[in-house]
Amino acid sequence: MTKIEYNSENLTFRSATPEDAAAAGPLIYETFPKVATFLIGLGSEERAKAIITRLFAIPGHRFSYEVTRFATFEGRIIGLMVTYPGKRHHKLDSRLDKLVLKQYRLRGKLVLALRAWPMIWVKEVLRDEYLIGNLAVRGRYRGRGAGSVMLEHVEAIAREAGYSKIALRVAIENQAARKLYERMGYKTVSIHLEPNTRVKFMGAGYRRMVKSLST
Repeated sequence: MTKIEYNSENLTFRSATPEDAAAAGPLIYETFPKVATFLIGLGSEERAKAIITRLFAIPGHRFSYEVTRFATFEGRIIGLMVTYPGKRHHKLDSRLDKLVLKQYRLRGKLVLALRAWPMIWVKEVLRDEYLIGNLAVRGRYRGRGAGSVMLEHVEAIAREAGYSKIALRVAIENQAARKLYERMGYKTVSIHLEPNTRVKFMGAGYRRMVKSLST
C-alpha cells in the first residue's frame, strides 16, 4: 500500500478549541517529554501529560488552545503547532508557571521552583520574532512531508502578522528535527547546554534556531 505524501493541497489547518484538550495534551508533551516529566510532572510522565491536558482548556498561557493550531488530513488530527508573537512570550510563559505551581502543595511548589529556576536564563525568542513553541506530528504520519507543510503554514501566519523572523528551539539530541529545520532554512544562532547534573533529566540542551522570512 502506497503511503500518502502530505502537501499544501491535502493538509488542512484549524484553530484549536478547549474541547481538543484530550488530543492536544499528549501531542504537546511529545515535543519535550524529558523536560515536561522532570519539571511539570516532577518525575511523573503521566502527571505531566495530565497537567498539560488539563491546562490546555484554560486561556492565557503558552500551552493554551488559544495559541494552538492543528494540521488535519481527511478530518483526522495528524499534527499540532503552538505559535505566537515573541512579544507575548513573557506574559504567556509567566501565566503557565503560575498555573503549574497551582497543581502542587507547598513541597511540590518548592521542588518545581528549584528545578525551573535555571531555565529563566535560557533565551527562547526575541520580541521581534515569531515563535514556534511546539510542533508535533503523530507517529504514524511522520516522514511524509507533514512537518514541512506545517512549518510553511506557520511561516505564512508570521508573515501576515508582519514578522520577518521566526524562531524555535530544538533539543540537541533531536537530530531528525534539526535536519528538517535546516532544510527549511533555519539556522542555529545559539546553543544552551544543561549542566552535567541535569542532563539525565533534561537532556543535553537546546539549539535556538531562527529563519529570516524576508528572503
